[in-house]
Amino acid sequence: MYPAAPTPPPEPARVGLPRPLIVATVVLALVATMLGLLPWPQPVWVRTSRWLVDDVPAPLWTFLLVTTLTCLGTAVVLLRRETGLGPRNPVFWAWLTLVVVAAAALVWNALYAAALSNRVSGAIIPIFHWLFTSTPAFLAGWLFAGRGRRAGWAGALGTGVVTLPLFALSWALLIGPEGFSLAGIAGLLHITGILGVAPLIAAVALAGVLGGGAVRTGR
Repeated sequence: MYPAAPTPPPEPARVGLPRPLIVATVVLALVATMLGLLPWPQPVWVRTSRWLVDDVPAPLWTFLLVTTLTCLGTAVVLLRRETGLGPRNPVFWAWLTLVVVAAAALVWNALYAAALSNRVSGAIIPIFHWLFTSTPAFLAGWLFAGRGRRAGWAGALGTGVVTLPLFALSWALLIGPEGFSLAGIAGLLHITGILGVAPLIAAVALAGVLGGGAVRTGR
């Protein structure tokens, strides 16, 4: 009798992307783009001011605040569902601080874009705009390093739930109601894809690499 063949080792389970975070990002970005093309009252562009923006109308402030809180609340709920991190974990608070800072920067960018809406003449040359979505996602991946690839993806994509809609909203406010056409919306989606989605995808991929290895748990 020949000895029994050794049992083959089990195949490693495939780790999939957290789809709820991806769906939320896409839906919120599309909604923010459409709402941003409505005729919102504009703030005043002030060259001599440190913030370059003044006299922000209350309806615009309210719209930006509601949009930001909606995106932030969605991101927090989905991140906790994906990773299990709770308020007792310092990583959760570090991630939340990172997202809030990124959201504040993008709210200012949206106000600045709205103030420039009637002043833009010719093409705008964006230089550092790609950092708005990629930097928070990469830093979130660093925060989740060693917690597993899916946790790294979730941390990075969680930032995108907030940053990508606000990024798309900034461009919509810059173009204004004149962009409410098939060509205008296509142009917005194109520039959002190049300067917002592509850098975010690259940062999420890096976050997955950082998240691999020994998995740490904790709430």
